[in-house]
Amino acid sequence: MARVLRLCCGTLVTVMALYVAACFALFPLLTRQPRPRIILADDDPILASFFDSGPSCAKSDAVVSSAETCKTADKDFFFGLATAPAHVEDDLNDSWLEFAKGHDDVKPVRAWHNIPIPEERLRFWTDPKVEIELAREAGSTVFRLGVDWGRIVPEEPVNGISEVLDNEAVEHYKSILKMVHNHDMRVMLTLFHHSLPKWALLYGGWIDPRTVSYFADFARFCKEQFGEYVDYWITFNEPHIFVILTHCSGTWPPGNKPSTLASLLCFTPWGHYGQAMNAITHAHIAAFDALNEGEVKAVVGVAHHVGVIQPYGLLDLPIIYAARLLTEFHWIDDIQDHLDFCGINYYGKEVLSGAGLMLVPDEEYSEAGRGVYPDGLFQVLVAFYDRYRIRKPKLRYIITENGFADARDLIRRPYLLEHLLAIHAAIKQGVPVDGYLQWTISDNWEWADGYCPKFGLVDVDRGHNLTRVPRPSYYLYQQVSKSGVVTREQRDQEWKTLQEEVKKGGMRPFCRVVAQDKRMWAESLDTPVLRLIADKDWRFGKYTPPGFVVLAQRSIEVAGIMLKDIVRLLLGGQPVDVSLPPEIVSGEL
Repeated sequence: MARVLRLCCGTLVTVMALYVAACFALFPLLTRQPRPRIILADDDPILASFFDSGPSCAKSDAVVSSAETCKTADKDFFFGLATAPAHVEDDLNDSWLEFAKGHDDVKPVRAWHNIPIPEERLRFWTDPKVEIELAREAGSTVFRLGVDWGRIVPEEPVNGISEVLDNEAVEHYKSILKMVHNHDMRVMLTLFHHSLPKWALLYGGWIDPRTVSYFADFARFCKEQFGEYVDYWITFNEPHIFVILTHCSGTWPPGNKPSTLASLLCFTPWGHYGQAMNAITHAHIAAFDALNEGEVKAVVGVAHHVGVIQPYGLLDLPIIYAARLLTEFHWIDDIQDHLDFCGINYYGKEVLSGAGLMLVPDEEYSEAGRGVYPDGLFQVLVAFYDRYRIRKPKLRYIITENGFADARDLIRRPYLLEHLLAIHAAIKQGVPVDGYLQWTISDNWEWADGYCPKFGLVDVDRGHNLTRVPRPSYYLYQQVSKSGVVTREQRDQEWKTLQEEVKKGGMRPFCRVVAQDKRMWAESLDTPVLRLIADKDWRFGKYTPPGFVVLAQRSIEVAGIMLKDIVRLLLGGQPVDVSLPPEIVSGEL
């Protein structure tokens, strides 16, 4: 018995030693991030110019201080706004509506039951002109929207789409697409944006091979019906996010919570994550081929979510690199030969510790829990360009989503400018970026977070007939999108405004549940809490990441978190305690 015990202890010590050695070996890779070769000039009033500009866009006071459109011969770069059916369409009896209503006093969607007329979303179906006009007035030349698969095909198409088609829905979508064109905007159309038809959820969704063939047929049908109105096609939006939250955590429709063991096995080769992502890969390739049938070829891409994943402590490094392998390049590697462009959805960074995202007290976060990190967008663009630069023809990039949940609209404005500076730096370094789409026009239903995070450039008064009130960020975006420039005056003014609020001890809403160990779990809040605005310089090119000493010191805390997680799992509980500590938040709004 003593010999067995010594053997077990020796094995455990060896494993731990190898794990720590791996952490130290991986650390140098963490510090090898691409840096911009061009530093912003101190005396240049124009920090970024996205249009090929003539003399009228030179360093003149008029351009620096006004929102006048530069007189250009060729605006290759476009600005636009993005949305999706499940966020904005009313009269939509989809899986999200059914999920949000809940059952047996279970309310899986937060900030929904306590919100006026939540099921009406933004009435984009019955009154699309409101959002379309707001987008056009903001200077958008590309409008990203989607078609809801379940609305068009309300029953499983066992004998083909024509047998179960909703023709009225098809014609209404055509009228919306025409309206976008009539407002002088191009259409970017998404076919799958986190919403499976209810009939597909019943038999297992993407882990059933039927869904692949059904989706290919749906793409072919959409090309036939909507092709003349569509300028850019997106087959899938952030599929790995959908798969993780649907299959691995059960926090999205249909809400089937897997056991602790099933959650752990989800990412293994025999788990649902691999099965579903493999099916989606085949579905994209089939849809790409279907959209390119005939003489008229389509411009087809995907919207791929990429967040910069960083460790909280050194002991988190192996988990970090495993997460990056699963989510960063893997899917694009598989479909790169079936893409005209790669859309990048970038919101910020995720500081990971064990199984959870950390809320680091001195970092800035959106209401939805995304860490602010403009440098990361530059790093992502350069990393993707370096990986696929030998592909022929050259793979092009579009920022298909970038935005910030901020009801007070204090951080969103510098956030917007700093991310545009990051994009401009990537372009100057050779990355072919064709456009930028801000998420989103008006505050909308944000999946399982409900209406708590406010991502809109426009405020929505849900208690007064969904009245729209543009925020200051709306007008800032309007200035940039119409002029094509980011000025030093804009950057300095927005940062100064934010810092004045910081000095006053300003606070903002925060929508995520935070555990005692400072981790943010999948839960959101019905009513936001208040959190101090961080006193951190996170601007592009000025962010200082934690060094080796800080990460090493945090590893003591990480070891304790990992130990508690293991004990909880062995006892059959959840891996985190989701009670709210008073030092993280300061009270309810």
